[in-house]
Amino acid sequence: MKRIAKRTFVVVITVFVILYLPFTQYKLTKFLDIDGKLPSGEVIVVLGGGLKPDGSAGISTQERVNYGAMLFKKGLGTYLVLTGGDRVNSQVEADQMYKIALNRGIPPKKIIKEAQSLNTYENAVYTKKILLKYGINTKIILVTSPYHIRRALSCFKKEGFGASPAPVKNSEIYTYGFYQDFRNMRLLLHEYLALVYYRLMGYI
Repeated sequence: MKRIAKRTFVVVITVFVILYLPFTQYKLTKFLDIDGKLPSGEVIVVLGGGLKPDGSAGISTQERVNYGAMLFKKGLGTYLVLTGGDRVNSQVEADQMYKIALNRGIPPKKIIKEAQSLNTYENAVYTKKILLKYGINTKIILVTSPYHIRRALSCFKKEGFGASPAPVKNSEIYTYGFYQDFRNMRLLLHEYLALVYYRLMGYI
């Protein structure tokens, strides 16, 4: 029993060290990262990335909205859809995203909020309902973090979207350091497990 426990401990530590290495994290991220030429679309859809404990926008959410706003200003979309229903400390994710977009100079009349979804699958489902309500076609530019784009793109295509991937450039996932490497490892582990789960559930 002690030998089994010792071997298990050694395996766990080895896996941890390998996943902590920037080289490993880079390779794992590149597999998830899907990019391509962006056409001008009617809608740029930005997926929320969560809130901080105080209810403000998290790092992933901030970088996604900022990138989506930049694409909007380049003329790649006529509307900016902000999707995210996470709720923390009485704050709603879509509302926090809306504030960032306004600060980036996006006109309020060009922003559409979706505040019901609690995961990537629901992002796609509820965004589709809103676009149909507004009479907007489902040809979109999909903005999210590089580590999240593969799963997100699969979900939106499963819901019938003609989606072009737009992973955030210069994302935090491609930065490294003592604390950031731990955060990257958590994000990547979550994403790979989520891919398996979503496949089993038929979401992708």
